[in-house]
Amino acid sequence: MHADAPKSSEPGEPAASGPPTPPLTGPVRAWSPRAGQASGAGPGVPFRTLPAFPTAPAAATGPTAATTAAAGAAPVRHGGDWSTARTAWLLALVGWTAVVAFFALGDGSQLDITGCWVAQTAREMRESGDWVVPRFSGETRMQKSPGPYWAVILASYLRGTPVDEASARLPNACWAVLLVLTVYLLAARIGGTRVAVFAGFATASSLLVLTWSHRGGSDLGLATLVAASLASFWAAFNEDDSSQRRGTLFLLGYLTAGLGMLYKMPMPIACVGVPMVCYVVLRNRWKDLWNGWHLVGVLLFLLPWLPWAVVACLSEPNALAKWRVEYLDRFTGDLPNVEGQGAWYCYFYYLIPLAVYTLPFTLSVPGALLGALRRRPEVHRDGVWFLLIWFVSLLVFYTASVGKETRYFLPALPPVLILLGIELARVFDPEGARAPGRDRLIAWLALVLVPTGCVAGFFVLRWWHREHGVVQAPWDLLWPAYAGTAGVVALGAATAAWLYQRHRRGASFGAIVGTMWLAFCVCWCALMPMLGAEAPARDFAAQLKQLDVGQRAALRQVAQQDPRIIWHSGVRFPRVIDQLKLLEEQGGQRSLAREERLVFDEMTRQLAEPALVLFVAAREHYVRFLTEGPPMLAASERPWPPTYLWLQTRVGSKRSQFVVFGNQPPPWPEPPLTPPSAKLQATVTPPPEPETTRVHLEE
Repeated sequence: MHADAPKSSEPGEPAASGPPTPPLTGPVRAWSPRAGQASGAGPGVPFRTLPAFPTAPAAATGPTAATTAAAGAAPVRHGGDWSTARTAWLLALVGWTAVVAFFALGDGSQLDITGCWVAQTAREMRESGDWVVPRFSGETRMQKSPGPYWAVILASYLRGTPVDEASARLPNACWAVLLVLTVYLLAARIGGTRVAVFAGFATASSLLVLTWSHRGGSDLGLATLVAASLASFWAAFNEDDSSQRRGTLFLLGYLTAGLGMLYKMPMPIACVGVPMVCYVVLRNRWKDLWNGWHLVGVLLFLLPWLPWAVVACLSEPNALAKWRVEYLDRFTGDLPNVEGQGAWYCYFYYLIPLAVYTLPFTLSVPGALLGALRRRPEVHRDGVWFLLIWFVSLLVFYTASVGKETRYFLPALPPVLILLGIELARVFDPEGARAPGRDRLIAWLALVLVPTGCVAGFFVLRWWHREHGVVQAPWDLLWPAYAGTAGVVALGAATAAWLYQRHRRGASFGAIVGTMWLAFCVCWCALMPMLGAEAPARDFAAQLKQLDVGQRAALRQVAQQDPRIIWHSGVRFPRVIDQLKLLEEQGGQRSLAREERLVFDEMTRQLAEPALVLFVAAREHYVRFLTEGPPMLAASERPWPPTYLWLQTRVGSKRSQFVVFGNQPPPWPEPPLTPPSAKLQATVTPPPEPETTRVHLEE
């Protein structure tokens, strides 16, 4: 280790042999292979006072270390006093994360489906003044607890604007900063300042934080609150029994879990409960449960969400049945819309978000997970076991659940990012043994793989544009935006590889982080407005806005609404049968076949009435209604009602199209379904009933 590089910056770390070294508070200097220090500063940290890049602590040597290792009695403790270095790096990390997380929240892509669910519900809650019972498109929406909606409403009030895209994204930008902060603090307790720096900056530059800080869904908030709760519990378990700080940490763990319930009930019960139960059992921490703080903590856990749940149940009698269907049936697979997710390959489903959301450090994830099984004297062994238990237990839980989405997996990622910090601190250690052959191999892999991936991405983008994106943006505008983003990534990878080969590893890591931040900003401003334009939904929404008041009042949704259409049009219409009424008619037990038959019967009944009725449906549902419906009515000797096509999405693929059809001709010439449907054209037309009865065969 070089003379100007401290061997340990943390109180309680094993002391290295040799003369004592000064603490890690020296001024920053230009990077050099010999000094092993990085220059640069983040917001709020004066450039000339930012501490040098933390170096790896030396392993303990001598008789004392040997005795400790043999006994396994004294774990490494990093969470005591705060050094100047740790504080300075924290300020830099939080500052730069905030810059990227809050970057151009009102620009970029349109809100996706999940974001529109949250934003539209928040909009309707604010307009109605009812902050207790969430509503979407005029219907009661009891699937989720109201925390995300309240956060968006609060953001809109703070901005002094109605609920808009920026207000919908602002809470997630805050959660992104808090998640990075949580990762840094827990990593500092487990591995010290150096591990915390790598874990924090790896998290801040990961696709997890970069993408979710600019989305409107509630999952990042849940992941942050779960991470804060679990981090608090583990820290409390490793404090002295008589410490006042231990009780405070226990209470903080319960409170953040309760806030998580308010944000996305009931996931914290599993996401916090499963890892903690496994930790207590596997690490034999039963005695820590005999603590009076737990009783107070349970009350804090209930305080944020239980009052709302009680009021919601009093306001909506079917709330409990709806929650059971939404949560338990989703886990067991009894929920109709998760059918088909129980196949064998779905057991590997969550490897996808694990690989994607940890980019650009995905290739280090196997080493981080396997490295956690090896004893390292510079890290808290119990802390590493806790991280492994956290990740593996949630991986098993989510894999066992039949209902799967990539966003569900977010609470399982923070422990992986901290383990990545331990691994990256080793990989980018400037004091590590030199291996010119290995360094050249890593450099060449980066120089070859990254540009190759960028070129492959170009052809994938070209295919996507031909299949789906023609309506989103012209190719002449799309490819230069992609080329600019890919150019930043390729140049940054080349720079990082060159620095790594020259043994300037801290600067190499910094180049990767800076490249991700810059590439995201370029992509968000130049590429995402075209990739995330949501052109089919916006086109259909624009047509709905042209309907008059009477026609809007006649609208009914077949199946579930697409929240993007409601968000962009401002036109609100209920389902054919209210979801809570549908659940009540089935005795609280959902059946897809039963629901389809009930909805079909109600649709044909309303179409046969003289009053105008208009149905909004996905194209595939419309085609299915016209092909499967006539035989069903013929079997019961009922006539087929009049059916006229009013509107259809004019752009996009068949899968992205919606239609409006009704029982009266439109005030304009009836449009043909475009492109035509071979399935409809192959259907034998039933004999016409009265003159007003028609079956539309074009597609």
